[in-house]
Amino acid sequence: MEEPQSLPPPPPQDYPQLTQVRVPFEEADAAFSSRDSSGRIPIVVIPLKPNRIRNQFVGAGLFLIVAGILAARFFDLNYLLPISIGVGLVLIVLGVYQSFFLRIPEGVSGLLIRAGKYQRTVGGGTHIVPPWILVSHLVTRREIPFDAPAVEALTKDNVRANVDTLLTFKIVDPYRFIYSISAIDFDPVFQATCQDTLRSVIRQIDADHVADLKKQDLEAYIETLNSDLESYGVSISKVSVTFAQPPADFVLSQEMRQLAVFQQAEQAEKQELAKRKQADEEALAKQKVMAEVENDDFRLARLEARLSAYPQAAKWEWNSQRLSVSRALAANSRTMLHITNARDLFHSLFIEEPMEEGQTLMSETDRDRSP
Repeated sequence: MEEPQSLPPPPPQDYPQLTQVRVPFEEADAAFSSRDSSGRIPIVVIPLKPNRIRNQFVGAGLFLIVAGILAARFFDLNYLLPISIGVGLVLIVLGVYQSFFLRIPEGVSGLLIRAGKYQRTVGGGTHIVPPWILVSHLVTRREIPFDAPAVEALTKDNVRANVDTLLTFKIVDPYRFIYSISAIDFDPVFQATCQDTLRSVIRQIDADHVADLKKQDLEAYIETLNSDLESYGVSISKVSVTFAQPPADFVLSQEMRQLAVFQQAEQAEKQELAKRKQADEEALAKQKVMAEVENDDFRLARLEARLSAYPQAAKWEWNSQRLSVSRALAANSRTMLHITNARDLFHSLFIEEPMEEGQTLMSETDRDRSP
């Protein structure tokens, strides 16, 4: 028998799956859709410049105002002063005015702080926020996939099984997630919690039912994880078992056992069929004998009924048979009959016994005369 082609067990996750990046605020939208060299998409973006005032516009406006004042004072260019002040004020207004409009990317939550203290959390869209209130973090609200394998987890019957699960979770409370743990630190904590809970689930089942984990409802597993991770502001929405299998030697032994059981059942079925065939043949033979007996009984009953109904015809048939025998005897010259009286004539006609050569037919009178 060929060995089963089992998949390799899932490798332990020794690299972080969750990451965060630091980019300028205006590049945050692109950061949430760009993968790094490891193929990871950040779940948290920290703005490099939380101040939203356009410093280049404000700086240019102040420069024009100061330049106009200096030109009018030292070079007697008074006609330039109103122009420089007007253009400078326009640039300053543009630089400050836009900072009141805070745009948060869709599917992202923004944490606002003032003087280093948390104020509130806003969702995606454009918000009117004064520039002295800054954005400290941007946190995704999308579903986040996370791979959590359990390698060589012991089953109820002490067999080491390999199980891999893919979880999806959401950050439902960005404040608790950001200020209780960072994304990078949450990765190993989440991994350890998932593996510990998964090993507890595997410990309650036999090795024969490990593969059935893919079909089982893991609501209890999800509830346990949500209870353990509630303090971090995350919620597990779905768990899928992508791999579940005992060791290859255990699978092979189970297949050999199932094959033996199948062969034994097949042999028992053959024996049962042979018994049924023999019983059917015996029943058929018995039915055939009974049919013949019934036919004979029916034939004899009909004959007896006809003899009772037509006695003269039966007598005539009998006499006809006796006459035929008598004629046959009379035609045979070697047949000798001994008749004592006339009544015995018909009886003697039915005695078909060859006489030896030299024997003669004698009447009762000739017999009496002989000495």
